[in-house]
Amino acid sequence: MSLFKYYLRDAREGITRNLGAVLAAAALVFIAMIMLGSMLLLRAGVADVMKYMESQIGVKVYVDPAVDVQAVAKIMESKSFVKSVEVETSAQLLASLNSFFEGKEHLLQTFIDSDLPHAIRLELADYNLVEQTAKDLRLIPGIAEVIYPQKLATQFMYWSNQLNRFGMVILLFFVVIAFLTVFLAVRLALFQRFKEIRVKLLLGAKPTHVSGQFMFEGLLIGFIGSTAAAIAVYILSKYVFDALERQFPFLFDFTPAMLNGVMVWVVLSGSIIALLASYLSIRRTIKYV
Repeated sequence: MSLFKYYLRDAREGITRNLGAVLAAAALVFIAMIMLGSMLLLRAGVADVMKYMESQIGVKVYVDPAVDVQAVAKIMESKSFVKSVEVETSAQLLASLNSFFEGKEHLLQTFIDSDLPHAIRLELADYNLVEQTAKDLRLIPGIAEVIYPQKLATQFMYWSNQLNRFGMVILLFFVVIAFLTVFLAVRLALFQRFKEIRVKLLLGAKPTHVSGQFMFEGLLIGFIGSTAAAIAVYILSKYVFDALERQFPFLFDFTPAMLNGVMVWVVLSGSIIALLASYLSIRRTIKYV
């Protein structure tokens, strides 16, 4: 009989004897790993939103329709605080709005019918002075409105960081609980099979082989819990994150490669946590059997 088959048979018998503790440990690994997977997907979503915001960073100036937008652009280009100037006509603005109102053309029609102003996108030399720059720009004749999204981006980053910190605390809590539960489940299995282990050692079994049996059992607990969590993360991605991507295709990009990477991380993390817990659970005890 191969060593793997021997370990598998022994682990099956051990799990059957200690089913309640094993199920509790696997369930906690499942909870911890589904939280890990959800946080990784959420972080990818936040990164997509920030990437979109970064693409929108700058100052957008809306010009009165009665004013020559090119003349205003030349005035702004001469300012020392302006690095570059890009004119965006009303036709270009309407084209950019198409992605927002896909399937809702009647809403887009209201913009087409209205006298949509031309815009000028500015790249500033120093974004630390954006608020003062906006005030100065509003004083230029012909400028209807000055918009800059940096404040929104700052608020978004603040709340996403707060959510990330809160999530990390909860994740760490469940990882510790899962670790301790696997630790105790393996330790309980060890004491339940105390006489059996002594017989194996007296018959010439190596302590490393006996330890390997219990470590394999712990690894199996982690693998079962984390695989179930990876499946749950996949379902969550299909029902929640894919829906977000369909609703906001210009904002989110959850690729299959990214989802596969998250699922691999979930399975590996859960398995390694359980393997480490089982190792620490039996590393000294076997010597004194």
